[in-house]
Amino acid sequence: MLIAANPLRERLRELQMLALYRSGRQADALSAYEQVRRHLTRELGIDPGRELQQLHRRILTRVPCL
Repeated sequence: MLIAANPLRERLRELQMLALYRSGRQADALSAYEQVRRHLTRELGIDPGRELQQLHRRILTRVPCL
């Protein structure tokens, strides 16, 4: 899996989260965000980028355009 080989690539997580959400798996999409957030914090001491944070908020609020 690409994500396992590249755990710090936020774009891959964005695509994964979007696919999960569009498949009706909101909880799994939110879990994927938490996984990458923890990993980035632990490995690099940073928070996810703006795009990933925005997607997370959109999934939480179930924005229709997703």
